[in-house]
Amino acid sequence: MVATRDPLSEWFDPAARRLITRAYGRRGEWTGVFLAPPSITQRAYAARIGIYDLYERDRWGEQRWVRAFKRSVYYQLKKHGYAEAPRWGETRISGWPAVALEWETGQRVMRAGWPQRRWAIRVRLHDGGSAASRAGRAKSDSWVGTGRQSTVDDHDW
Repeated sequence: MVATRDPLSEWFDPAARRLITRAYGRRGEWTGVFLAPPSITQRAYAARIGIYDLYERDRWGEQRWVRAFKRSVYYQLKKHGYAEAPRWGETRISGWPAVALEWETGQRVMRAGWPQRRWAIRVRLHDGGSAASRAGRAKSDSWVGTGRQSTVDDHDW
């Protein structure tokens, strides 16, 4: 079976690219975004493709809607991220770029003018090499090689 992308994550590709571009410009610093909840139209479209609960939580407690955005960000970085900047017109052939992305999903917050609370999300890029390796090793104790890894059972596409 050929691996396919999460169909929801594809919706987020333009927003993911904007966030990655900003993160490259502020390398080493946090860059944030507020993720709006799915609209009625988005929920209806998701239901038409067989995804009924956009608020369903995965084994880490992340809601499906947020996870789709996260998948898009990592996918876009893997496909178009290079050491110095993203190259949206090129697709990487080799493995991961020479940068490491750190992701944090914060609380849902409300601001004036918003009809609903939004998720506070922030990312930062670390230069490759030893700094990225150290960050990866620090996180590896919490998920790599354990029952918390993502498996084919985590998704239905």
